[in-house]
Amino acid sequence: MMKHLLYIDPGSGSMLFQLLVAGVVGFIAFVKMYWFKIKSFFSFKKKDESK
Repeated sequence: MMKHLLYIDPGSGSMLFQLLVAGVVGFIAFVKMYWFKIKSFFSFKKKDESK
């Protein structure tokens, strides 16, 4: 049976962590910028036609 030893050095680990954090922060910023458009896309309110 073969043993597989996996190793991530600290530099690569911190780079992957920064990539993950930047992705999450970028996604949050995107949602905040386009929240009204996203919300109106998923809402199914009927427009008032009596005006």
